[in-house]
Amino acid sequence: MRAFIFLAIVGVALGRNLCKGVKNKDVKDMWSIARSGAIAILGGSCPSFDLDSVAFSGACKNIVKQSTCYGIQAKETYGSGVVNYGTLAADVPNMEALGNLACDEAEGCYNQVRAAIQNCMDANENFVADTVAAAEAAYQQNFESMVSDFAAKNSGTFFGDIASMAQSRFTSAADIQEFLEDIITDRVVADAKAAAEQAASLAQAWCDSDCTSQSADFLEGIFTYMNGGECSDAKQFCGECQNRAAEYFSDNALPCCVENVVQKGIEAYDYVVENYSESIQNYRDQLVEQISDAAYSEALAVKDKVVEQFNCVADVYNGNRPACA
Repeated sequence: MRAFIFLAIVGVALGRNLCKGVKNKDVKDMWSIARSGAIAILGGSCPSFDLDSVAFSGACKNIVKQSTCYGIQAKETYGSGVVNYGTLAADVPNMEALGNLACDEAEGCYNQVRAAIQNCMDANENFVADTVAAAEAAYQQNFESMVSDFAAKNSGTFFGDIASMAQSRFTSAADIQEFLEDIITDRVVADAKAAAEQAASLAQAWCDSDCTSQSADFLEGIFTYMNGGECSDAKQFCGECQNRAAEYFSDNALPCCVENVVQKGIEAYDYVVENYSESIQNYRDQLVEQISDAAYSEALAVKDKVVEQFNCVADVYNGNRPACA
C-alpha cells in the first residue's frame, strides 16, 4: 500500500465529479505545464518517457484529472479572504472523495508510474545522475533568479534569510548530495524503512476500515458546529472555536480509526525526540548563528503562536479521547 502514501493527495472517489464547473481549458493548461516540465527533466535522460501515457491515461487517468480539477477549485476556494470553518465543512466531501479514490485506485497508478521509471532506469544506467543534472539546469534557468530576488527583497526576515542561506550552502546538486550523505546514517535509513512499513500498514488499515468516510462525517459535523458567532477564522482555534469544538466532542466521539492514527503519530514524535534531539538541537544552533536577530525574533514569534494554538487543540483532544480497544 506504499502507493497510498505516494498518491494520497491525487485521488478522488468515483461517483463525485470534481471537474464539474471547471473549464476543460484550465485542465489542459495545467497538463501542458506538466508536459513541459517532464520534457525538461526527463527528455534527455529518458527520451521514451511519455507523460500522457504515464499520467494522463490508463490507471492514472481518473486520479490525475480529478485531482487537477480539485486543485483548480481549491485555489479559488482558499486563495482569497478569511477561511472560516464553514468553508472547511463545505470542502470535506471533496476531501473525502480524494481519500476514497486513493484507497481504490492509487496503487494501480503508482505501479504504472513505477514501471515507466523502471524502464527509464533499464534503458539508461546513468538515468538518476542525468535526471538530477537536468533538474539542476532547469532550476538555474527558470527559478534561481527568482529565489535570489526573493532573498534580496526579504533580507532580515526569516524566510528571506533561509532562502539566502540555502543558496549559499547548496550551489549545485553535488552540494545537496554531500549534505544528505552527511546526515543519512545507517540508523536513519533503518528508522526510515521501519517508518515507511508502519505508514503503509496504517494506510491499509485506514482504507480497510472505511476511515476516510468515517473521519469525513466527523469533520463535517464538527466544522459545521464550530462555524459562526465569534468563531469566524479557521486560523484561530483558541477561545470561542475551542469552546465550540469541546461542546461538539461532548456528544460526538472521535472515530477509533482516527484515534489509532493519532496515537501512532504521537509515538513517532516521541521516538524522534528521544533518539534525535541532539541532532535537531545542533541544526537549530547552526541556523540561529546564521540568520539575523530580526529573523530569529520573527521565528520565535511564529513558534509561540503555533504552540499556543496546538496546546488549545491538545486540551480539547486530551479531554475527549474516545474509548477504543
